[in-house]
Amino acid sequence: MPLPDRCPLSVIWDPRFLEYDFGPSHPFTEKSRYLSVRLLEESGFFRSPPPLTPGRVEKVQVASDPELLRFHEPSYLELVRNVGRSRHPSALDAGDTPGFPGCHEAAARIARGTLVGLEDVLAHPGSHALNPAGGLHHARPGRASGFCIYDDVALAIATALEGPHPLRRVAYVDIDAHHGDGVMYGFYEDGRVLDIDFHQDGRTLFPGTGFTNETGKGDGKGLKVNVPLPPTAGDDAVLPIFDKIVPPLLRDFKPELVVLQTGVDAHAGDPLAHLQYTPRTYDHAVGTLHELAHELCQGRLLETGGGGYLASSVSRTLARAAGILSGRKVGTNPAEATPIPWQEEFERTTGDEPPRSWGELPPVYRSSWKPEHGEKLLNVLGTELGRKF
Repeated sequence: MPLPDRCPLSVIWDPRFLEYDFGPSHPFTEKSRYLSVRLLEESGFFRSPPPLTPGRVEKVQVASDPELLRFHEPSYLELVRNVGRSRHPSALDAGDTPGFPGCHEAAARIARGTLVGLEDVLAHPGSHALNPAGGLHHARPGRASGFCIYDDVALAIATALEGPHPLRRVAYVDIDAHHGDGVMYGFYEDGRVLDIDFHQDGRTLFPGTGFTNETGKGDGKGLKVNVPLPPTAGDDAVLPIFDKIVPPLLRDFKPELVVLQTGVDAHAGDPLAHLQYTPRTYDHAVGTLHELAHELCQGRLLETGGGGYLASSVSRTLARAAGILSGRKVGTNPAEATPIPWQEEFERTTGDEPPRSWGELPPVYRSSWKPEHGEKLLNVLGTELGRKF
């Protein structure tokens, strides 16, 4: 299927997504995702002639219990509700994910936002959806983990497979610096889910999982693909591996839907991880999956945000992703200035100096990665998966 010049895109953002708030001292905040939507607005992204004007979904309800129960356990939903009703909310895990008043409603609204995107993609072939607030890929069926209360991407996959119009195969690609353990293990024995996860080596970063020998079990054997990269690895490390494994694996699998988790904590300069991707990696990954979705599954592509703790990187990366998916390129000229009103809002929102241009980057340090390291990793992956890349 040829790639169209313009594609319908739904950007899901409800101002109440900001209620997913662990407090001012916590590193995770939806404010940087909000700034991605505001950057699109100030760049004129939502102003174009119909019918291909990118749409913005602004009113998102709280996900219902039946929707949440497609992945999560009833006792866990009750726990989250009770913590959110407490005068002194306790942590929902070992301490990384604090409870807060209304945490059930806040997390379930973001989950519903990703499901809204899924519904739009399934109802309109050739269309795409982006929920910048989503990508909370660490939550397990019965517990919170890693700043994630409800696993919206796992819920979307489960809904695509078990919902009113079930699909047969879903491909999930995760480029967050942290391994998407909630999704991987949630579908570890499921042959309907191809899961490809690029992340920093679990021996050096939370959650300590995602090794090359974790390839699935039962019907899922050979369909869980982990690509652990060492600290400081950047574009030169990830891009050749991405191009050698992602297109052939997706073409062999023939998915009916592609789901992408776009964690921007793998970006150079992120304070919680140690990879060094630049916009080149993110734009290439989004663009490649966009093309593959049109080639393989009528363009059905659902994208979420994910990790990312440097607002200047998160906001511009997710804004450019929306441009790639819609064909309305934004921020493609690195020297182009970011809009002045957006710069002012960025400073008010974060207290930090805003990026003055689309291409302004944190320092990228020299990496010890060499081409032979990539060949070795590809050989290991090929051995584990029983194929040659």
